[in-house]
Amino acid sequence: MSSFLYLKRLLRGNLSLNFDEFDFSQVEARGLVCHFLQTHLASAFQPILDASGNVLGREALLRVSLLEHGELSPQAAFDDAAQADRLVQFDRLVRTIHLLNHSRSFSEDELLFLNVDPRLLSRVNDHGQTFEQILHYYSVPTSRVVIEIKAAAVADQVVLAQAIQNYRKIDYQIAVDAFGASNSGINRILNRPHLDSHMEPDGELNRVLALRPNIVKLDHAVIRAAEQNSSVATVLIGLVNIFHHEGIRVVIEGIETAKQWAIAQQTGADLFQGYFLGYPEFSPAPREALCPHDRLAA
Repeated sequence: MSSFLYLKRLLRGNLSLNFDEFDFSQVEARGLVCHFLQTHLASAFQPILDASGNVLGREALLRVSLLEHGELSPQAAFDDAAQADRLVQFDRLVRTIHLLNHSRSFSEDELLFLNVDPRLLSRVNDHGQTFEQILHYYSVPTSRVVIEIKAAAVADQVVLAQAIQNYRKIDYQIAVDAFGASNSGINRILNRPHLDSHMEPDGELNRVLALRPNIVKLDHAVIRAAEQNSSVATVLIGLVNIFHHEGIRVVIEGIETAKQWAIAQQTGADLFQGYFLGYPEFSPAPREALCPHDRLAA
């Protein structure tokens, strides 16, 4: 399709991907979609709000369906790509389609949160540099992109620290995702009688602070624990204070009830995400122009 000639050149020249293999198309209800390894890929975006209720950014979420057999979880799709020895290609393709859908539909002032499969960190050594070329084409600064990494899923701390350093060198923001997802880790923190910015951290908390991310996203287990036990909310305030003391912004994820929303606001956290605040949605109709280059490429 002539309207995708610009994308064909980008994928082949910058990402070493064969455009014709992925069958890109524009679907009215889903935005830009493509195919990969017998699956159908689309982007959904969940809003992330600030304390005033304004949308500061959106997390891009992969939606995967088998061409004939229903839905597939994003994790299963990444596992299939890894098994086929195409994880790097798949990750780059997913991030590209997320960027295209976001750029076509949402405000350019928003932050775009993109997840990176932890296995990818040890498979490439130019973290973020290839994708930076795509961002540059669409005039999206790397500083508007937040790379989400599940630090607890990366066993090699040297690899993790090096990857974060590489992303940071070219001005991506870094978010440690799903902090507190480990029952043992979060229980050690939440069962403390008192927690403030002057306490010596340990375990999961210590590792995250050493990475010095821009943002920490607290796993949904944290706000659920605070909802079930009022004393946990007080400890949660101390946890937020520790991150703030280190200059780290905090996102509370998984807010699904009015009570959780009220508790989350009381913690002093910076950003909030969850079904109570906004469901993931496919990108709406594209803006008039995707970027200035499109008129020349179409």
